[in-house]
Amino acid sequence: MPAPVFPNAAVASPHYLASSAGLSVLASGGNAADAAIAMNLVLAVVYPHMCGLGGDLIAMVWAEGKLHGLNSTGRLPAAPVWAGASLQEKVPQRGIGSVTVPGGVAGLRALHERFASRDLGDLAKPAIDYARRGVHRAPGLSKITELARPLLERDAETERIFLAPDPLVQTDLAETLGHIDGFYDRVGKCAPAPFTPEDFAGHKAEWVEPARTQWRDLDVCEMPPNSRGHLALKALDCLQPLDGLSPGDAEWHRRLIRALDPARGDGDTIYLCAMDRDGMAVSLNQSLYQAFGSGVTVPGTGVLLQNRGAYFKPHQYRPGAKPVHTLAPAMALQGGRPRFVFGTMGGEAQVQVHLQLLARVFVAGQELGEAIAAPRWRFGDGGGLLAEAGLPDLGAGPMALPEQAGHAHAILVEPDHLVAAADPRSDGAALGN
Repeated sequence: MPAPVFPNAAVASPHYLASSAGLSVLASGGNAADAAIAMNLVLAVVYPHMCGLGGDLIAMVWAEGKLHGLNSTGRLPAAPVWAGASLQEKVPQRGIGSVTVPGGVAGLRALHERFASRDLGDLAKPAIDYARRGVHRAPGLSKITELARPLLERDAETERIFLAPDPLVQTDLAETLGHIDGFYDRVGKCAPAPFTPEDFAGHKAEWVEPARTQWRDLDVCEMPPNSRGHLALKALDCLQPLDGLSPGDAEWHRRLIRALDPARGDGDTIYLCAMDRDGMAVSLNQSLYQAFGSGVTVPGTGVLLQNRGAYFKPHQYRPGAKPVHTLAPAMALQGGRPRFVFGTMGGEAQVQVHLQLLARVFVAGQELGEAIAAPRWRFGDGGGLLAEAGLPDLGAGPMALPEQAGHAHAILVEPDHLVAAADPRSDGAALGN
């Protein structure tokens, strides 16, 4: 189905309630930063397996004639709970030992302070209402909840909240959202050991310069380390020409695959994008890392903590360390202005999906909705290739879940309108006016 076209402004996210909140903000005169904040906060309530206040955030913002990068990713506590006896031991994959300080709220506050036009408390109201009244679980959340049941049962608070019958009611989270300016003080005081209030109070969001490369007639922009987004730029730089080929040819995909180093690992993340009538654009990833993160909920706050620490290698796991990040929001500029605002969830597959989307839209000339819905491939945990049905024979194995292919969303800027698309693999929507 062709992606919808909008004359002025557009949003896209993996849940229709979040997209509706973003559109409402835009329709009432808010800007793209306002819309992105409102959407992200709603997603923290309605899509808690993939994102939340206990996760990290990386974003790009086009505003004031310039592209800005925002990195708000947290560190291990000053006194980590785990110390490996040898480099062969694996760091904790779940539980409190996998937790890093959540940077997401600081990132939203930094975005709000620099670019938003609405009161932060007002932008949080839809999320507070959904948390307090409860929402019926979307199909994606219901499916992952059942798969993650053993993890959710390990923590009493997590089990109480997320394994309760429908609707999903989160009254503690509603209260935390209502005092979001005091998030780090409130949550830091209640966080389990080894975290201390000082670990939370010390977190700061950073504005950084995005990395970029010239590809065809586009200036493709990704985030620098500790994001892995810059690897997509390296892949573009060494990509063999695709001219004369199409996505129906195996060689098309083999050239894309050869341009990438094999990537491993999964991640449950959200990606959202927004663009307003004045041209401000936001490309934003926010995540708990794996489904339901660490599985640990901070008592009395409703905040489920991320397990980003699971990404460390044993020799990297040390007090105050910050891990490499799979979060990689992206944007492509043309003539010095946004042409393509795009991104996906999917852990290390994010840069792989970026490459496939760019090739389908700007080389094959596919319509945006078709390009996002098209079957994708990715590298599996062992380095082998996995592929969705419908691709030419690449010698790949099947993907077990649609989420493995990522939830990609995008806004394509045309001369007199915007085209926006949400991934049909998600529960999302692309809306605009």
